[in-house]
Amino acid sequence: MILRDIAVPTALATPGMLVADLFYECIRSQMPGLPFRDASGRISGKASIRHILKMTCLPDYLTRHSHILGDNMDHLRLPEMHSRQVLTQTIDDFILPTLPQVNSSAPISKALAIMEQHHTTYLFIIDGNNFFGAVSIMSLAAEMLKLSADQ
Repeated sequence: MILRDIAVPTALATPGMLVADLFYECIRSQMPGLPFRDASGRISGKASIRHILKMTCLPDYLTRHSHILGDNMDHLRLPEMHSRQVLTQTIDDFILPTLPQVNSSAPISKALAIMEQHHTTYLFIIDGNNFFGAVSIMSLAAEMLKLSADQ
């Protein structure tokens, strides 16, 4: 199985892209993030839904004390209060420099190892500066099921 053949095509995030547009593309492709191509054309990081939500909607004190928070916290509905403001921001200030990636000819075991190393459930298939798409643990599991059914 060649990773390039099972990669899920996604767009590249670019400077000036709106958070809403990133969210739409991630939802369409069922990937939680996109590789970021900077103004010079180099893939230099990633834009992640999780990171954007963490930075804009989740104060540190909520994370630190999540184990003692109750389920009824109507007074702390932060994401709902400013979702329009978040969605109209550009992604530029939220780019993560780490980019879990693997070459298209790498075996699935290497892709899984890199995901574990980076504590993520997806990574990008990149040869040099050529982006082929992304794979996730879900897309890998789907491919395993498909291969098993074909046998």
